[in-house]
Amino acid sequence: MDRWLCAFLGGYALSFCFHQTASLALLTLIAVLASICFVLGYCTRLQSIFLGCVLCGILWGAGNAYFVTQQHVANDWFQGDIALTLAIDTITARQENAWRITAIVAEAPKDLSLPLPQRVRLHWYDPHANGAQRIPRAGERWRMVVRLKPPQGTRNEGGMRYHRHLLAQGIQALGTIRSGVRLAPTNSTRQRVVARLQRALTDVPQAGVLLALLVGERFALSADEWQVVQRTGLAHLLAISGMHLSLVTGFVFALAWHILMRWPRTRRQREQMNLWQLTPWCALPVALLYAWLAGFAIATLRALLMLLVIWWHKAYACRVSSFRVVLRAVIVVILLQPLAPLSMGFWLSVGAVASIFFMNWRWLHYRGRAAKLKALWRFEWLITLLFVPVMAAAFGGVASAAALTNLVVVPLVSLWVLPVGLIGLVCATANQLAWGQWWLQLAIWPLNKLWPYLDRLAEQPWQWLVAAQLPPWPWLVVGVTVIIVPVVWRWRLLGVAVLMFTYFVVQAVPPNSAFQLHVLDVEQGSALVVERQGHAMLIDTGASWDGFGSMAERVIVPFLQERRLRPELGFITHTDRDHEGGYKVLSEQYAAVRWYGGRHGAPCLAGQSGTWRGVTWRVLHPRHAAQRGNHSNNDSCVIVLRLGQVKVLVTGDIEKQSERKLLAELAPVQADLLVIPHHGSKSSSESYFVRHVKPAAALLSRGRNSAYGHPHREVMATYQALRVPIIDTARGGQITVHSDGVHWSLEQPLSAALGYWFDVETSQ
Repeated sequence: MDRWLCAFLGGYALSFCFHQTASLALLTLIAVLASICFVLGYCTRLQSIFLGCVLCGILWGAGNAYFVTQQHVANDWFQGDIALTLAIDTITARQENAWRITAIVAEAPKDLSLPLPQRVRLHWYDPHANGAQRIPRAGERWRMVVRLKPPQGTRNEGGMRYHRHLLAQGIQALGTIRSGVRLAPTNSTRQRVVARLQRALTDVPQAGVLLALLVGERFALSADEWQVVQRTGLAHLLAISGMHLSLVTGFVFALAWHILMRWPRTRRQREQMNLWQLTPWCALPVALLYAWLAGFAIATLRALLMLLVIWWHKAYACRVSSFRVVLRAVIVVILLQPLAPLSMGFWLSVGAVASIFFMNWRWLHYRGRAAKLKALWRFEWLITLLFVPVMAAAFGGVASAAALTNLVVVPLVSLWVLPVGLIGLVCATANQLAWGQWWLQLAIWPLNKLWPYLDRLAEQPWQWLVAAQLPPWPWLVVGVTVIIVPVVWRWRLLGVAVLMFTYFVVQAVPPNSAFQLHVLDVEQGSALVVERQGHAMLIDTGASWDGFGSMAERVIVPFLQERRLRPELGFITHTDRDHEGGYKVLSEQYAAVRWYGGRHGAPCLAGQSGTWRGVTWRVLHPRHAAQRGNHSNNDSCVIVLRLGQVKVLVTGDIEKQSERKLLAELAPVQADLLVIPHHGSKSSSESYFVRHVKPAAALLSRGRNSAYGHPHREVMATYQALRVPIIDTARGGQITVHSDGVHWSLEQPLSAALGYWFDVETSQ
C-alpha cells in the first residue's frame, strides 16, 4: 500500500509544479484515465495501479487548485468603501494603535459582482479615534464599512511570499476598516475563555508569553519579547503545536494507562485487555479540547492529525518503519489540508517529526546514568543542525546557541510552565480569577527569573548569525548532509574539509562585473537598488508608518541580505514618506552609506555628478535648493544613471511643471529606461516629455489598487500611444534589469508568468 501512497504523493507534488491551473475538461480527463488504470490493474496483470495513484495525486492537487482559483473575488469589490456584515471568527489581535480582525462575510451588498470574498483579514487603524467603542470579539456580528484589496503582498527576493500564506489560510481579501457597529453581542466559548485568561494575567510578568504558551495567541508579545525568543531559537515554543499537544495528551495517556491497568480484577481480564486500544480514547478528547483551545490553528490541527496516525499504528500493533509512519501522516494532512505545502509551518512540522525518527534510526540509544539527558542533548543539537538551512533561508538568520537554550528551556516549559499554567487557565475559566492569577504567577516564575539571561544572550553578536554572514543555504544543505551521513567520522571530516575548501575557492572568484538595477516592490512608494560587484547604490527607501514599521525593514534590508550586498551610496529624491520613510532603518543598519537628498543627506542639486564602481550618475534637477531641501514633488532629485552605455532616468515625483523645466533647460533626459514619474499620476508623464526621453521601456513602482488611482488611464494611454511598454511592480513584483554595459534585458523574477499557479495575479 505504501508504494501506492508514494505514487499518490508524487503526483500531488507534481501538481504544484504547474504554471497554470488545469481546466475542468483536463481534470475530467485525468479522472477518466485514473479510473481506466484502476480497472485495468484489477482485471488484468498490467501494473497500472501505480500510474492510477499518480494520476489521483495530480487530480487531488490540481482539482483543489482549480476550485481555489475559481473563488477569486471580482474586481469591483476593490474599487471603494463598501458596507459588510461580518461574523468575527478569531480572537482579535490587538497591536499598538491597531486591531487585526479575521472574519467571515455574512452579508454583502447585492449590487456587487460574484464571487464575493468568504473570509477576510482586516486592520482597524487607530480604532478609538475612528469611532470604535469596543474591541470586536470572536462570535460577534458587526456591520463595518471597509475598503478591500486583493490578498497579495510584496514580491521581492529575500521577502516573505505573503500571498502564498494567505492562500493557505483561506484569506480571500485584505482591507482596512473605516467604521463599525456591533450587531450581535454573543461571544464564542473560546473568546470567553481567552478573555478570562487575559483578566487573570493582569499584573503577571511575561503575560504575553503565557498567553502564547497556553492558548496560542501571540499578539500580546512585545517586540522585545519576540526578538528574544527568535534570537535564542525558542520561537517554536510560542505556538501550540506538536510539543504542547504531545505533553498534554501524553500526561492524560499515562494517567489513563495506570488507572486502566488496575481496573481488571482477574488475570484473565488483564491478559485480554489491550491498553493501546483503550487508552487513546481517553486522551483523544483532551487532544481535541486542547486543539480547540488553540483555535484549531493550522499548525495545531496538523500536529493533531500526525499524532492520531501514530496512535492508530500503536493501537493496532502495526509494526512498520518510521518512514512509513511519516508518509501516512503526511498523506492524512494533505487530504484534509490540500494547500498545506504553501505554508512554511507544514515543512517545519514534517521536518521535526522526520528528524525525531531519523535520530532514533541513526544513533544507538544511550544506557546508564543520565541517558535521557544525553538523548535530549543529542536531539537538540541534531534538530538545530538539521534546521540550519531552513532557518537561514526562511528567517534570515540562525541562533547559534539554540541547542543549549532549548536544552534548558524546553524541559522547564514542559515540566513546569505549561502544566502549572494550565491549572491557572482552568481556575480562570471557572471564574476564580484570584486563584488563577496565583497559579499563573507561579507558572511564569522560573521563566521570569531566566528571562534576563535570555535577553542578554539575544544581544550577543555571535548568538544571532545573519544569513548574509553564512554560506548560501544550498551550501548549508550539503554541509549538514555531509556531517550526518552514516559513515565513519574520518570520512565525514574529509568531506567537510573538501566542502570548505571548495566554498572558499568559489568565494575567491571575482564577483560578476555586470550591472543590475532592481526596482523593488514596496507597494505605494519607491525603492531602487543598483547592484555592482557585491555592493549597492540605493535610490529612495520606501514608506514607513508610525508604530507599524517600514518597507526598509520588510523589503529592502531582507533584499540586501539575500543578495549579500553592502550599500555605499544613497539618494532620496524628496521628503515624502513613501520615498524617505526607511531612511532611519537603513542609516542605522548601514552607517557607512553616504546620502544625498532628503532631510538628512547632502543637498541634491543639478550639476552634481560622480562615478560609483563604474556607474556614472548625474543630477539634472532641481537647480536651486529649497529651504527644506528636496521637499515637494517638483523639487524631486532627478538622476540619470549610466550603466556602461545604458542610461536610466530616475524622476522621483516630478510633475508636468518640472518636466517642462527640464526640457526648457535642455537637460540630457534621453534614456533607454524611464522610471515613470510620480507612480503614474495624471499630474506627470506629459506626452511631450516622454517623447523626448525616448525610452525603450518604462518602469512603474506603485501600490496595488492604489487609493490615489495610480496609474491614471490617461498616463497609460500616453505610453501606449508612444508604444512604450510598461513594466509594473504591482503586476509581477520586483523588476530587475541586467546589463553588460552595452545590451540590457529585463525580467520580473517573481511574477506569475515565471512562477506557478499559486502565484497568480489578482491585483489591478
